[in-house]
Amino acid sequence: MKVVLASGNPGKLRELAQLLAPHGLRMLPQSAFGLETPPETGTTFRENALLKARHVSRLTGLPALADDSGIEVDALQGRPGVYSARYAGEGASDAENLRKLLADLQSVPEEARTARYRCVLALVRGAQDPEPLLAEGTWSGRILRVPRGTGGFGYDPAFLPDGLEHTAAELAAAQKNALSHRGQALRALADRVGELPGLGGGGRRRGSGEPGRLFVLAAPSGAGKTSLVRALLERKPSLSLSVSHTTRPQRPTETNGREYHFVGSEAFERSVAEGRFLEHARVFGNYYGTAREPVERQLASGADVVLEIDWQGARQVRAAMPACESIFVLPPSRAALEQRLRGRATDSAEVIARRLREAAGDMTHWNEFDYVVVNDQFEPALEDLVHIVEGRGEALFAGRPALAPLLAQLLA
Repeated sequence: MKVVLASGNPGKLRELAQLLAPHGLRMLPQSAFGLETPPETGTTFRENALLKARHVSRLTGLPALADDSGIEVDALQGRPGVYSARYAGEGASDAENLRKLLADLQSVPEEARTARYRCVLALVRGAQDPEPLLAEGTWSGRILRVPRGTGGFGYDPAFLPDGLEHTAAELAAAQKNALSHRGQALRALADRVGELPGLGGGGRRRGSGEPGRLFVLAAPSGAGKTSLVRALLERKPSLSLSVSHTTRPQRPTETNGREYHFVGSEAFERSVAEGRFLEHARVFGNYYGTAREPVERQLASGADVVLEIDWQGARQVRAAMPACESIFVLPPSRAALEQRLRGRATDSAEVIARRLREAAGDMTHWNEFDYVVVNDQFEPALEDLVHIVEGRGEALFAGRPALAPLLAQLLA
């Protein structure tokens, strides 16, 4: 089911897209249609959610989902509330809003710093839907004096949920989704989606305005992502691979334009200066980058696109295109990683040693991704990728507890 998300907040888009995937709802960001969020003139979360959903549905002709949420602090008589996104003023950043909240609570004792996140979701079939689907969730906790963590967004670094030792910004995505106000509201909404006959029955079809999906795959060197991507493209021929540019030397088995576009450093740097790359990074002394125009052209045509890049590039792509679905591939052990690198027979012992050292650092970024696939046996790993591409990857979310023993061993 195709639903437009009426939000311009990248963090919110990523969180809701991940939460909705298991329910068969594929989110299209409003930015894909060149839309911006209308002024939030309502005085309640419910009013604002409905206002935004109807606005986007009217302009796209598609069902729309809007969320209005914020934090209510008891010592401030429920503020910031509906003004959470602009508590420090119009256009204020998350950091500025958080600083103002902490300043306002400076003299408030610990026992009085109770607060709650509140979220209202509104799902409409059309702009004039007489019976929109509404759902609400709350998440109680308290406001810390010193923020902790780098995940999430908004006030998450200072929000300590009841019964937990970690702030909302320190939780893995899957754990936060299971507990949060937005997760509660979404589960309540998902349970009732069937109550709206005709939802998703109309709207645009692929090739008539609906953009394609962008999948971003990253892995430490030697984890096998290139082989997996090649096999995935054979299994899913509708996918298009975006071929990256690089300044590293071409290997004997490679063809220019197939594995990479091989270019010189001067040409690469000129393209960077001209803003032609969606992402770029320097890895092992060489430049790598993804040209922006071909990716945007393919997505606009309705094609689903796969990027095979490193974690630095993936971070840049998520910032530029927050609706992308990101996947990190892990090896089953450090020993397997070393064996695969040596088995290539294309690098010197010195290069292999350096790749192994840097792989340890690369793997610490696993939790920045939506999904994690463990490439222990090739065919099961490939099946995992197929499930993700087909919208059935809920068992592969990055925060799943089953990964903990492997991560402890890989990152020790």
